[in-house]
Amino acid sequence: MNIRLILAVLLLVSNLAVSQELHIKGVYTGSNVYVMNPFTKTDNKFAINSISINDKNYPEDIKSSAFEIDLQQMGFKLGDELHFYIKYKDATAPSIINIEAIQAISAFKIEKAFVDKQQYLRWQCSGEIGSLPFYIQQYRWNKWITIGQLRGVGTSGINHYKIKIQVHSGDNIYRIHQIDNSEKPRYSEKIHYKSKIKPVYLVSNKVTEELKFTAPTQFEIFDLYGNIIFDGFSDQVRLDDLLRGKYYVNFDNTIGEFTKE
Repeated sequence: MNIRLILAVLLLVSNLAVSQELHIKGVYTGSNVYVMNPFTKTDNKFAINSISINDKNYPEDIKSSAFEIDLQQMGFKLGDELHFYIKYKDATAPSIINIEAIQAISAFKIEKAFVDKQQYLRWQCSGEIGSLPFYIQQYRWNKWITIGQLRGVGTSGINHYKIKIQVHSGDNIYRIHQIDNSEKPRYSEKIHYKSKIKPVYLVSNKVTEELKFTAPTQFEIFDLYGNIIFDGFSDQVRLDDLLRGKYYVNFDNTIGEFTKE
């Protein structure tokens, strides 16, 4: 056999047998994980050489095609961030069969929530199991509108949050929610705030070039078919390119209408 061919084959076998490392990130949710340990193609042995989690070597027997890792026994607590480092040989990578077991879960509980004088929504919560975004919604114009979001700490203790919010005149209603891999939203109770802001009105419901409000306000303008045309925050809206006719406008905490002449 050609010596170059022999060397090429030996090099290929050597490369396949070189140890590789798989890094998987997750969070401890109270569940154990199950690891799939394939056979190598080169010598028909188990591929995994070693496993460490957050720099802790997994001490149990791994010479099996599939095995369970008891994370609680390794000292992890709910919400702990996990870093799996799995060293293996051959080209076939091992895997965590139940990967959803180390994905963050929405389990937060609001302990206290209120709007302060600076119009920040503040809340304290417990029971988080992994970091997920919090979505903040306001009930306005007969619908829930998402007005902000921030990332949760993810640990199980008491965590404190605040976010600047939009406030309209009169009674304001807010709620907080998260969505985990189950795709089912988890909502807080409604949070109420009584604003001292003066109500906003339309200067006129018959306009030609410009729609004016008595004060700056969040607004939405729709046509008769429900298509949104303009939205924003201002005390006036230019309507130069708008066709004549009737339109609907949401502003402040009011649903109204106007006519472009």
